[in-house]
Amino acid sequence: MNKEEEMVINPMADVKTGDTVVPGDQLCVIEELMAGYGTYEREGVVYSATAGLVSMDFKDRSMNVMGLKGELRLALPVQGDILVGEVVNAYESRAEVMLVKRNGEDAFSPFLGEIRISNVTRRYVKSIRDVLSPGDIVRGVALNTHQIPIQIGLVGPELGVLVAKCSKCGNRLTLTTYNNMFCERCENRETREVAKDYGVMFGLEARQDLAPKRRPYSPGRYDDRRGGGDRRYDDRRPQRGGDRRFDRRDDRREGGRDDRRR
Repeated sequence: MNKEEEMVINPMADVKTGDTVVPGDQLCVIEELMAGYGTYEREGVVYSATAGLVSMDFKDRSMNVMGLKGELRLALPVQGDILVGEVVNAYESRAEVMLVKRNGEDAFSPFLGEIRISNVTRRYVKSIRDVLSPGDIVRGVALNTHQIPIQIGLVGPELGVLVAKCSKCGNRLTLTTYNNMFCERCENRETREVAKDYGVMFGLEARQDLAPKRRPYSPGRYDDRRGGGDRRYDDRRPQRGGDRRFDRRDDRREGGRDDRRR
């Protein structure tokens, strides 16, 4: 495209070639130009799917968003993409993640993702704060296509928290047993929804020896302190004059008084 074409402003489009845009910016409608690389179309409107420079191709009638040097850049994720990012906020029912990697490649600019509590795990979770915390690095899968915020799911052995920070001192947490974490600096214990390779890329090894010790079973806890043995299976009961039900029955037979209220 020559300089004259680059300076041409499409009278129907909202932008011109060379403009800087960010993900989600409205560019034009499909009656003007079709969605090309770095863009997507929704309900007849073409939006930017990545940060970069607008490039209009009037020959192919396409709207594109390129890198600063004209190179192709990663666009917004599509469903099934593997994403990596940092949790920036955690609320009761959702968490916000700043995503920096898509399918193993660095994103041109960080973009916002959202994790809903229903997409964290298959088990019941009362609050998303019980399994995620700000500062955690997570790996998830995109659940929607070319939309902001990007919906992310953590269900699956390969998905979840890759490394977590202690909410008290900021030290990296060590995995002890399933989803149970321990801070070796302040001895704080927390829980996370972790991936099966938690800590591997950060040089952290699981430490089962740091797991909380369970109290051993002690039969003596059920023993009768006075006479020994398990009271649950002890047939000896304190005798208080026998069973009064049968005593009254015998009294009636012998002409005794029946004390029952009539």
